Amino acid sequence: MKNIGIMGLGKISHRVAKGIAYAHNAQLYAVASRNIANAQDFQKQHPCPKAYGSYEELLHDPQVDMVYICTPNYLHYTHIMACLQHHKHVVCEKPFVANHEQVVECFTFAKKQGCFLMEAEKTIFTPLNQTIQQMIQDGAIGQLRYIEASYGYDLGKENMPDDFWGYRQEDGGCSYDVGVYPLVYANFFANSRLVSCKDMVHLTQKGYDDFMQCLLQYENGIMASIRSCWNMKVENKGFLYGDKGYIVCENFWKNTQALLVKENGQEKIQVCMESDFTPEIEHAVDCVEQGLLESPLMSQAASIEVMRVLDQIKGRTCVGVK
Repeated sequence: MKNIGIMGLGKISHRVAKGIAYAHNAQLYAVASRNIANAQDFQKQHPCPKAYGSYEELLHDPQVDMVYICTPNYLHYTHIMACLQHHKHVVCEKPFVANHEQVVECFTFAKKQGCFLMEAEKTIFTPLNQTIQQMIQDGAIGQLRYIEASYGYDLGKENMPDDFWGYRQEDGGCSYDVGVYPLVYANFFANSRLVSCKDMVHLTQKGYDDFMQCLLQYENGIMASIRSCWNMKVENKGFLYGDKGYIVCENFWKNTQALLVKENGQEKIQVCMESDFTPEIEHAVDCVEQGLLESPLMSQAASIEVMRVLDQIKGRTCVGVK
């Protein structure tokens, strides 16, 4: 049983705490905010032994085995390195960091410190997606040919403040917020090296992207089309097309059911899950208990593949565009 501390107590942290509560191999031990009142209020909602009014206090607690980072995107790199400096195992919310150079730097330092490090991409750990992956390997839809996935919503209805961290050009925008979900979904099921990415992006007057679409091609020939947005409501679904059928899943990053469609009929796929955060948390703790420094599912290489595409969207690098 590992003691987990949550760093940053925004909206997502409540769902993380619930995920930890259901985990068979972990317990919520401490929560930390820059404001002690916020930490104590969170502690009342999610009972745990410790509530801290600074991140430094959390990192100096010897009883904390692992830190789950829930702070804003632009703080991820700094907080990952601080946790590792204090020899804490780390799971960091997506998007991991700002660019692929930082990915390499963080994982290199984690290995030097003897600490486990993983990007929190819950999509690939859900029992449903694990089941679907096995079904595809068993030939349920024949040969997988094409993947399509979308995640978007109308941010304008959320009444975000002008200084919202998501409006930052370098590590904000819809691509960093929700674009990682369809990207990780495609990478996971393609299960091959990404060789080409052709992106189309709409930038706002502030310089951040509020629409992104990418056409991806993998070394094994599988192709994918992914999109994300903040400027409209879209159909948030994932499609996996094979030469003998297809699988469709609404809210593919957290759902417990999908539909298998073939020429001779349809079949519902359903797998129970208490919290969409529990599987990734249990996986991370399992890795630590096995002495691993990175996840075999969401590895350094997997995080780099994600960040290479995000780098291209931001105009920093190019992923094999022809």
